[in-house]
Amino acid sequence: MFLIVGTEDGGGFADNVEAVAAMAQDCQRVGLPLIVESVLWGTRLRDDKQDPELLAFAARMAAELGADAIKTTYTGDAATMRQVVDGCPIPVLVLGGVRAPTFEPVLEATRGALEAGAKGVVYGRNVWQADDPVEACSRLREVIHGAVAAGD
Repeated sequence: MFLIVGTEDGGGFADNVEAVAAMAQDCQRVGLPLIVESVLWGTRLRDDKQDPELLAFAARMAAELGADAIKTTYTGDAATMRQVVDGCPIPVLVLGGVRAPTFEPVLEATRGALEAGAKGVVYGRNVWQADDPVEACSRLREVIHGAVAAGD
């Protein structure tokens, strides 16, 4: 589910919060983990979609609503991403965002997020739209898990 922070319409945000909380209760009842993607997409936030204070607020809010893990935007550097991770009592995962022109920025963001304490990444288009998705996965695996033996 999404938790979208910065919407112009307070009623829409209240509905979003209510839906996340209700889904968290339903998931807990049946034993299904809930990942909430907490993002700064609202029209009130035209400039900085990587603001560490607001991302930390959104992640903490999603945790308190009952999420089991958070998927959120990388702030751009490990020091500010640490604010997001440290302020959240549940695992933080980093989303891939817009497609990068090369794969190096994806690897750099992955390194920075992990250095900040993120527990993992949830990437889509930066992997499956890569020139070589298998190679992209291999490079990410090396960054996330360290060098592995061939065939593992």
